[in-house]
Amino acid sequence: MDFFFNNIGGALGALSSVNLLLIMGAGVSIGIVLGALPGFGSSQSLALLFPLSFVMTVDQSILFFLAVYSAVEYGSSIPAILIRTPGSGASAVTVLDGYAMARNGLAKKALRISLYSAVIGGTTSTLIFIIAGTSLGHAALLFGPSELFAIGVFGLAIVGSFFGKDPLRGFLATGIGLAMATIGSSGFGGVRFTFDQSFLIDGIPLVVVIIAFLAGPEAFRLLVDNRRTVEPPDKAFDATISDQNNKILGSLVRKLIPTWLRGSIFGTAVGIIPGAGASVGALLAYSEEKRWSKHPEKFGTGIPEGVAAPEVANNAVVAGTLVPTLTLAIPGSGGAAILLGVLVSKGVVPGPNLFRDEGTFVMTVFMGLFVINAFILIIGLFGTRLFSIVARVPLRVLGPFVMLLIIAGSYAIGNYTAHIVMVLVLGAVGYCFEKIDIPVVPIVLAFIMGPIIEKNISRALTISGGNLEEVFLRPIPIIILLLSLATFIYSLLTMLRARKFTEAEADEGEGPPATQG
Repeated sequence: MDFFFNNIGGALGALSSVNLLLIMGAGVSIGIVLGALPGFGSSQSLALLFPLSFVMTVDQSILFFLAVYSAVEYGSSIPAILIRTPGSGASAVTVLDGYAMARNGLAKKALRISLYSAVIGGTTSTLIFIIAGTSLGHAALLFGPSELFAIGVFGLAIVGSFFGKDPLRGFLATGIGLAMATIGSSGFGGVRFTFDQSFLIDGIPLVVVIIAFLAGPEAFRLLVDNRRTVEPPDKAFDATISDQNNKILGSLVRKLIPTWLRGSIFGTAVGIIPGAGASVGALLAYSEEKRWSKHPEKFGTGIPEGVAAPEVANNAVVAGTLVPTLTLAIPGSGGAAILLGVLVSKGVVPGPNLFRDEGTFVMTVFMGLFVINAFILIIGLFGTRLFSIVARVPLRVLGPFVMLLIIAGSYAIGNYTAHIVMVLVLGAVGYCFEKIDIPVVPIVLAFIMGPIIEKNISRALTISGGNLEEVFLRPIPIIILLLSLATFIYSLLTMLRARKFTEAEADEGEGPPATQG
């Protein structure tokens, strides 16, 4: 802890600057807005704002971009909860319970849980970073392409196992997502499944898939199922629901503490691993929370733990990804890569010696993260009431509005009318899938995981010279792959037990035939 005590004074002195506080506040405000826009993930937002770093000092630039980075991860949950359109792939898991809570009239409560989870995740991971930053950075070196490939496979096993009414439907959806991810350029060279369409050479854009399968089905549902001019009083998003139901009581806080702690650890750990990203952290946190729950069947129906777990992990990734970035000059994500670019452009050389030579600067970053999370809390609290108004818009009005947003957002991706067609067609397909109980979230998550798996298996094979033994039989990959197999088998056995139990209950319900006296 000598590092902490030797540099805390200088860090607090730097953070006492009014200009620096205003810059961090502005970064948080901008980040929340950009995060709420579909497709504007952390990488896109930071890239868009990168030119601003040229007119800032090194302290100002790194804290501004950290503020944007952290706020984007929180902001992406707002549309995920309100209109089932996550601002980034990392918030796709939040849709499951966040939107369900909103439809039950608990939009404000879901937004508050998301906010508190974001702040707790960011704060906890920062503490972990302060205590064990250097050691964790060296641990990240153990994860190469083979290990990241195995993590991707583990993620697919989780996706297929825990989403949908049964694993078979979940794995079917996962397969569809993987198949869609194969369109376009291959990690092994060449292109495939483009059907001679030039706009498919780079594959289907992630934003198209997110909008189509998450926002699209909901837009079609709103349009098809809510064509009445007068809605029944028990309609979802009931504005008459008491604010008492939307309050975060002490009992709920105590109930969520274990969730927040587990999610923070998962998010920080995933953030440390280069290339994993917030999507993986959110997915792992949600699946483990469901696994440990006494009532896993309630996940997806709108329970607070289903919002808290992915959101706390999602935001814990931010501080976690700084570990390899600052200690090893290895960016843990696309957003961290831009942060690394900001540092290098300012003449700061990340690496193990950074903690020795620029201790005050590093501590300023640490303490700045606490201030940034405080700004997120303050701005989020003021904005929650405003955000929740969206949930009170009549569904017959919300449906056409969401469809217009979908059309505008899909066209803005690359100014291709083909993207509009893809979104509408895939959205209609997603709507039909939901009608026959095929979950759409695994399609999106598998689409995200597919390129991670393919790129890393390609790199691993290249490094090993095509030696499969070196790729698959390394200690860490084989452990992770065995866990993936165990997860798959466990999910199938759980499904079979559930079916036998249901059949047994049905047989008991029929009972013996009645006898006449």
